Amino acid sequence: MNRLRLFPLANTVLFPGMDLPLVVFEDRYRQLVAECLAESEPFGVVLIKEGREVGGGAVTHPVGTTARLRSVQPAADGRLQVVARGERRFRIIEPYLDRPYLSARVEYPVDEISPLSEASVERARASYRQIERLRQTMEGLYTRDSRMPESPGALADAIAATTAVVIGPERLQALLEMFDIRQRLDAASELLGDVVELTHRRAQMVVAQRWGGIERRN
Repeated sequence: MNRLRLFPLANTVLFPGMDLPLVVFEDRYRQLVAECLAESEPFGVVLIKEGREVGGGAVTHPVGTTARLRSVQPAADGRLQVVARGERRFRIIEPYLDRPYLSARVEYPVDEISPLSEASVERARASYRQIERLRQTMEGLYTRDSRMPESPGALADAIAATTAVVIGPERLQALLEMFDIRQRLDAASELLGDVVELTHRRAQMVVAQRWGGIERRN
């Protein structure tokens, strides 16, 4: 039986390959983290459909992403500073309420592979490269090549993770639930237009402020 511990979140959709920082302060989720560490197991991140993160009774979307703990740092106030990384999609089959936190029996769907044109994949790659260059400009980091996801499915997920700071969680959840790779890549590419424009404007502002600061110091 595939039983998975669940960590519901109100405004975050996790995709495979995406890093997820968390501040864990509820006892039930500190227990979840401790058990995952002790048993070297992932937990599942799911978007809340109804209810709140704190307390019980939240209703979640049926599809989420498993997350593997990468670092856990205790804070002085008892909280845990956690970083996890998304691994693979899952679908909830049956929720369980016999533990302090939510858990569920899950299945791991296999992607459906529809014919993809090389032109559409290359357009998505070009847009992803543009976003990465703009992000590097804003952060002041300049590398010759960004790590390009190899498969179209991974590329779609990487695009979605890049747009997560701009696109609302419900639209991202709809993309997470697409198991047809062509449909997922097309939907992810559609998100990039507005994101590229917004990121371009932000990059221009950052560069202007950076060079303006240099001029004032001279």
